[in-house]
Amino acid sequence: MTVRWGIAGIGRHADTYMVPAIAAVEGAQLVAVMSRDAGRGEDFARRHGAGRWYTRYEDLASDPDVDAILVTTPNAFHAEQVAIAAEHGKHVLCDKPLALSRSEAVAAVEACRRAGVRLGIDFQMRHTAWASRVRTLLAEGAVGQVVAVEAEHASGRIGVQGWRTDPAMAGLGAVNNIGVHTYDLLRHLLGAEVVEVMAMFDRPPGDGVELLAMVLLRFEGGAVAHVNANQAVVHPRNDLAIYGTQGRILALGLNRHDQEGELRVVSGGVERASAESTRDAYRRCIADFCHAVVEGREPLADGLDGLRSVELTEAIARSAREGELVGVVRSDLRPA
Repeated sequence: MTVRWGIAGIGRHADTYMVPAIAAVEGAQLVAVMSRDAGRGEDFARRHGAGRWYTRYEDLASDPDVDAILVTTPNAFHAEQVAIAAEHGKHVLCDKPLALSRSEAVAAVEACRRAGVRLGIDFQMRHTAWASRVRTLLAEGAVGQVVAVEAEHASGRIGVQGWRTDPAMAGLGAVNNIGVHTYDLLRHLLGAEVVEVMAMFDRPPGDGVELLAMVLLRFEGGAVAHVNANQAVVHPRNDLAIYGTQGRILALGLNRHDQEGELRVVSGGVERASAESTRDAYRRCIADFCHAVVEGREPLADGLDGLRSVELTEAIARSAREGELVGVVRSDLRPA
């Protein structure tokens, strides 16, 4: 079965990463795109071999030749567009964040469940080969009980532009732009939820969007993580270090997409190193979602993961605003 894709939102992310990923996956085909600018939509569609283009999201969602919609529009539109897609029987792969509030995220997940369609979140770092290997090592106890994690996720000192500078459209800055990938990755690797957070931004919440977010997270089981998510420094390392009671795992230069780096594992007194890459993260994400649709299963990062991410970022924003340790409030929604 070929999963026929429609894309809503044809910005740089879709153009540079997502459409090439769809083209690289056997059993995936781009058939339609949506942009409010008809000229841009037509140009994008023609360049990428899509047969049609729309200026209204509802027209894309109702296209009978579209099986799944990739939502890469501004953050404030995600939850509503996910729900509309579900109402039209479309599976949805949504860019992060799923929503700007917990209530909106819950509504989006429930809409997809009622409609019986798959909802995935574009948390591409989960899909890398090194992350899969590390998750297995941790589950097997290769480094003992995890005690502490240190991670940087940074895109370099770049100018944030357009809707990403508007809190009403973006919600948060560095947290929603890049930090959510590492928060989700740690949930995935550790197999545990965050119970409380302490956060500090480079500017007070409400004074534009933050470009740097320093966040401490305590997980179920006691592990503590420090995540530096920023779009403010030059020459970032994008390393991730996991310290256990019996060993250590270092992912050097691997905590961001489109990178080459090294994985070093110290276990049982022996260090092993391997060259790793994250350049195929988006292709792996698209492939997993297509398989989820065909096989009738949940994708690796599903709607519940999107909801948990929104609940976590709400706690992070509150902690930065109030200057206090904040517990993460989770809904009682359970896995499908």
